Amino acid sequence: MPISYDPILVIVSAFAAILAAFIALEMTNRLLIAKDTFRTFWLTSGSIALGSGIWTMHFIGMLAVSLPIGVTYNVPILTASLLLPVIAAFQALSITCRPVVKISTLIIGGVVAGLGIAIMHYVGMAAMQMSADLSYNPILFALSVFIAIAVSYIALKLFLLFRESQNSSKRLKLLSAIAMGLAITSMHYTGMAAVIFVPNPNKIIPPSGIDSLSLAYLVCFFAVFVLGLMFALIYIEPKPRIKQKDR
Repeated sequence: MPISYDPILVIVSAFAAILAAFIALEMTNRLLIAKDTFRTFWLTSGSIALGSGIWTMHFIGMLAVSLPIGVTYNVPILTASLLLPVIAAFQALSITCRPVVKISTLIIGGVVAGLGIAIMHYVGMAAMQMSADLSYNPILFALSVFIAIAVSYIALKLFLLFRESQNSSKRLKLLSAIAMGLAITSMHYTGMAAVIFVPNPNKIIPPSGIDSLSLAYLVCFFAVFVLGLMFALIYIEPKPRIKQKDR
């Protein structure tokens, strides 16, 4: 089945991933010095921002796809696909709160977070309701999972790097967010390249489900409200001062 992409929505999806990555990086200093309730607050906020950003990027990317058939989305599966990246982000960011992070912990964290992102992608694909069946190219499928794990590992390394100094260059942080965002986007579109849509006119489509227009409104809510709120929060809150260790 032929598919095409709206180039503007592809660009917007990449921007959403970059914004989420930047917000997460900005929160690393706060996670480093925050204690007790405030640490939980920043950890939860960062997880929601990063997880929602990944989810938003995925479904903007889904809306960018043009298929010759109608598509609706299963709401319970859609909800599960939102929770997965938030949980994965929480697990990843919680590692950055530790005073000392071993390389083995970093690798395990990258694998767990990467698998969470990959599972989110394919659970999101499973939410599609249409008169077609899905199958996947095994090589591209495996490549997309590998990219998700590699991106998560690199993200953790960057979080650990930027938590060390409050004077981290804004330009370096922005470049890192761009790299992370584009890497997350590449995972999505590698996964999309792996999918094969096989027409099945006899497939029964459940009457319940959310249509593409309603999904677009939902995605806009997360993009504007959730990410916008988190972005405002990191600049409204006074920037923390990190004490330098005696040398």
